[in-house]
Amino acid sequence: MSPKTRDDFTPDVGGFLDGMNGDITEAKFEIASGDYADRIIAGGGDAKPGVMLTLTVVSPELERPLDQSFSVGSSDLWDIAADGRSITHTKNPDKHMFRKGSRAWALVEAMMTAVGDGKLEKGQDFFIGRDSYMTQAEFYEKLSFYWETQSLPTVGGQKTNVPLPAKYLGEAKSGSGGGAKAGTVEDTTDLDLHVVANASGKTITELKTWAIKDEKIKTNNAYKTLIVSGKKLKELEESGMLILGEDKKYSISDDAKALVEATSA
Repeated sequence: MSPKTRDDFTPDVGGFLDGMNGDITEAKFEIASGDYADRIIAGGGDAKPGVMLTLTVVSPELERPLDQSFSVGSSDLWDIAADGRSITHTKNPDKHMFRKGSRAWALVEAMMTAVGDGKLEKGQDFFIGRDSYMTQAEFYEKLSFYWETQSLPTVGGQKTNVPLPAKYLGEAKSGSGGGAKAGTVEDTTDLDLHVVANASGKTITELKTWAIKDEKIKTNNAYKTLIVSGKKLKELEESGMLILGEDKKYSISDDAKALVEATSA
């Protein structure tokens, strides 16, 4: 038997976003909470929880959409605006870049390098063309990458594994064959009723997970993106088709039941 080392007592880095393709369907800025907040305070960093950039990534190799967070910096330095769609530097509102060494910068640098096929400057030009700052959610959304975990230094001088883009795959296009052209959604009435018919008793996360695997939805990238981002579910709630109860589970309205029954008859 070979001698044991510290590597035998560290977690396997396989799994989440390690060696797989994934589409960024949504980005948002938020105050760190739970384990992330504990890490920041315990690590001797900010006196209070910092600001995180959280990406929602969809992959055919994952059972459900994955939320992956990257630390931006102190909440003393960044204000969250537009319901999490952007952040503003408190001392210099014209500053639109992250601090070198932050997890958010590691993400942005990896994205630009991947898009530029190894050339950072080429990737920078691509994002200049997208006309969004890294402090805006749309900078990240609707892009597809091959992801791999990379070892990055921590505040305490140790290292931790972080999933980062390694290869650019183009505009997000999860699913293949038989669906609508990526980026387009035509008449969604049938799909809307299909979602409503299968929503009862499911939480938001459970409904999104079901949609990713559903045969009618998973090949229609544009519609699936609307579901995973939450925009379509919010639309169905506002129209009265879906009702989100106090138990955080969906039920459907009487009008919706009548439409579903009429369609299936």
